[in-house]
Amino acid sequence: MENQLIPPPDVAPPSVKHLSLEKRIELWANLVDGCEAFLLAGLRSRIGAEGDLPAAYRDWYARSMEEHDRAQIQFLENLSRREAGSGN
Repeated sequence: MENQLIPPPDVAPPSVKHLSLEKRIELWANLVDGCEAFLLAGLRSRIGAEGDLPAAYRDWYARSMEEHDRAQIQFLENLSRREAGSGN
């Protein structure tokens, strides 16, 4: 179905409800580790073999947090403007 938020069962992601809490945490930790590995590999490809990976990571993180902060400020400004416009 078009514009459906919940996927039909045949294409839904597998459930983890049958797994123990410890196994769910292990899967989450593995996912986080895998994402970090992709990030570091991407940074390494940009800076080259001789580049300073920790410095590249710090720069990436600082830029990401600045972007996040700008997005949060914009969200709050929009929310405030909408609330003021509705008389609340």
